[in-house]
Amino acid sequence: MPILVPIPKSAFIVTISGMETIWTTFSGISDTAESGQYANATGNRIYKVVGPRSVDDVTLSAPYDPALASAIEQIWLNYNCEFITITIQPTTCNGTNNNGSAYTLNGCQLQQLTVAEMDRESGDVGTIELVFTVNSWTRA
Repeated sequence: MPILVPIPKSAFIVTISGMETIWTTFSGISDTAESGQYANATGNRIYKVVGPRSVDDVTLSAPYDPALASAIEQIWLNYNCEFITITIQPTTCNGTNNNGSAYTLNGCQLQQLTVAEMDRESGDVGTIELVFTVNSWTRA
């Protein structure tokens, strides 16, 4: 029987070309199929069928750093619906070596930017957040 060697959620590095930020949270990949149902000829049994699949939007966030946030905000302001590729690489515990094949999100487009949230009663770290649509994903 094989021995499982799971890795923590922190052992992934997410990169987006042109956005040199250390992303600290990633919502994950959720690939879902539509489903339907129908009754058999006698009507006493309901059957289910699976239809087309789609990938849910993904969210990335990072601590707010004025210099890095400025670069990301400029990408958002100049964005013209180009497709973007996002790579999620599993790494070793210290983040220095690859630990298996990378996930690649293809056909991504910027959908939302959230920045400059404020709460004077909080000591929480400010964040910058991006939401992307995703058309497909692969793991090579």
